[in-house]
Order: sequence, then C-alpha cells, then structure tokens
Amino acid sequence: MDAGESDSGMMMGMGMGMGVEEEGKDPDFKVFFFMKDVQVGKTIPVSFPHLKESDPARNLPRKTPTSLPFSLKALPSLLRFFSIPPASPQALAMEKTIITCEIERPGEYRACISSVESLTDFVGSIFGGDVRFEILRTSVATKTSPVLQNYTVVEVKEKTSTQTLPCHNLPYPYAVFYCHILMDTTNKMFKVTLRGENGAVVEGVLVCHMDTSKWNRNFYAFRQLGVEPGTTEACHFVPAYDMTVVLVPN
Repeated sequence: MDAGESDSGMMMGMGMGMGVEEEGKDPDFKVFFFMKDVQVGKTIPVSFPHLKESDPARNLPRKTPTSLPFSLKALPSLLRFFSIPPASPQALAMEKTIITCEIERPGEYRACISSVESLTDFVGSIFGGDVRFEILRTSVATKTSPVLQNYTVVEVKEKTSTQTLPCHNLPYPYAVFYCHILMDTTNKMFKVTLRGENGAVVEGVLVCHMDTSKWNRNFYAFRQLGVEPGTTEACHFVPAYDMTVVLVPN
C-alpha cells in the first residue's frame, strides 16, 4: 500500500467519525450507500449521533477564539494552560489533532481552521478573495431518536458547486476543523430530507464520491458495499459534528 492509499483511508475514516482501527467492527453499522439507495420513497438504515446544537466543538466562531500557539512543540504549555494532565485521554487526543494538522499530504490543500475568519482566509488563498461559499451541515437528531433507525427519504436536492471542501471536527479544547481539498477528485453533494420511524426529521448532507479508484482496497466502504475500488460510487451522510463547504457561483 502506498502513502496515498493509506492517507485516503485515514481521511475517509475521519469523515465517518471513526478511527481507521474502528472501521468495520460492527457489520450492522450502515455507513455507505449507492446513489440508487437514496431515492425519494426508499427506506435506509442510518446512524445519526446525539449532539447539542450549542456544543462549542460543533460551532465555528466568527473570529479565532485565542492567540495561543498551535503546535506540537507548544503542547506541554498548552496542557498546563487548559489544566489537562499529561498522558490523559484528552492530552493524547490533543496531540493527535496537532499531528494531523501538521502532517503534509501530497496532492492535497489543507488547513486546520478554528473560525469563520480562518476558513475565509483558507478558501480565499486557493480560489481568490472574491469567492463566495456556503457551509452545509447535517441537522442534529433529537435525543428521543434512536442513534440507529430506518429513515424514509422524503426529498433529495443536488447542490451544484465547482468545488467542495470537507471539514472534519477534531478533538480539542475549542473548535478545530481539518478542511481539505483533494485534487483530481469528483464528488456529488445532496441535501436529503429524511423521516425516521419515530417521526423525527433530519436534514442530511449526502456526499457521493464518484471516483474511488485511489482508495485503499481494504477500506470499510468496499467491504460494506461488496465492490472493488473504482467500480462504483460510494455515498455517505456527513456527520452532524462535521461540515462541508461548497463554493457558490458568482
């Protein structure tokens, strides 16, 4: 397996809200779909986590909330500042987040952002300062809803955009999102209204990766869909704690 294949598996796993070591542990945990599965009137099993709309890790402030350094070298002082014991689960999570943000990945524009301001700067640095964008998010499921249940597809609307940027929420004392653009990839984006068996309605963001030829062939998606890399699309709902940035035509 080459580095590109390894990275693609890791980043897809991050997008599913799971570590690579967690992929495929539960065969009933339905994550990936074909486009034909998500059609109006069809019923599909989907897992939506319980989150709070006001969760600070989910919400991106207008401006970066702190001037603290963000680097592996500064980790000891950061742990002292946030009163987090070294070697604790929280400390290890912070370390992993910083490492993820500092690693260079060939063929990918990426940045770890902590505010709308830093997101605007990142998008502008790639596409120009006058570009407009929209942030899409899956709505939070109510706490009365089962984490996993059958949902009926009520409405599907494709979002047309020249480019999409997935942004993955990383564990940190304040909101940090890993936003990246993979070059030479083709995705389709949809807003999907779903109604659960208990009557709860979720507005989901569905991403369909149309070219999976460069993905790790051992990745969970292929085992679940029963296909080989590059033979078909792989679709999934963006978790509510992540977000997707789409460029808006001028």
